[in-house]
Amino acid sequence: MTENVEEPNVRFKAISDRSQFLIRNAETENVLIEISGYDLQINFNMEYINSVEDVEIAVGGIGDLFRKIILERLLEYKKQT
Repeated sequence: MTENVEEPNVRFKAISDRSQFLIRNAETENVLIEISGYDLQINFNMEYINSVEDVEIAVGGIGDLFRKIILERLLEYKKQT
C-alpha cells in the first residue's frame, strides 16, 4: 500500500516534458487513441525478446490488453449515452 508512504514532489514542464503517442485512422486522420503523460515509461524486457516471433507475441499481448481496456471504456461510454 502506498497510502502511508511519503512521496517526493516532481515538477514537469507542461508541454515539453509530456510524452504523447497518437494512433490515427489512416484514411480520416482522426485520432483513435492517445497515450500521454509525464514520466511515461515503456519498458521491454530485452533479455526475453530475441526474435521476430517474440516481438509478435509481445505485440499480440499489447493488442489483447488494449482490446480489454477499449471494450470496458466503450461499455461505460454506451451506458452514459
